[in-house]
Amino acid sequence: MEPFKIKKKIFYDNRGFLLEVTPDKLKKKIFVYSILTESKKNVLRGMHYNKKYNEEKLILVLKGKIFDVSVNLNKGKNFGRIFYNVLKKNDILFIPKGFAHGYQCLGQKNTVLYLLNKKFIKENNSGFSWNDKNFKIKWKMKKPVLSVKDAKLKEFKRK
Repeated sequence: MEPFKIKKKIFYDNRGFLLEVTPDKLKKKIFVYSILTESKKNVLRGMHYNKKYNEEKLILVLKGKIFDVSVNLNKGKNFGRIFYNVLKKNDILFIPKGFAHGYQCLGQKNTVLYLLNKKFIKENNSGFSWNDKNFKIKWKMKKPVLSVKDAKLKEFKRK
């Protein structure tokens, strides 16, 4: 399975709109943990993954625009395959198990909601450097704004 954008179902009326976040296409997907981030332009969050490769994510952009990157870490012929998506307000992206994930903020103010199928457990959380030579991700900038944690990430070590 690959990351894929979800076709939005938005229902408008005189009050505003209703957006279906987890559509029928995600049959039996249960999200038990959620995270909300707000970031300035040029912030880069990532590249993060669950060490057990059993985490699924649903990414919903509430405000702004992001350049989203997912890297397949599953063993096999598609290991290292990179998926790029530009997501804007109300866009939804599903990221399956076994993928590292990160994004670069393109808008002045960017709000992103993550829905995850696993609770956050620090020991299971890992990541690799945004400019890891193993993957050669084609970011849209040279000098991102990083967290202290993300700035310390090393290159990916394949098991």
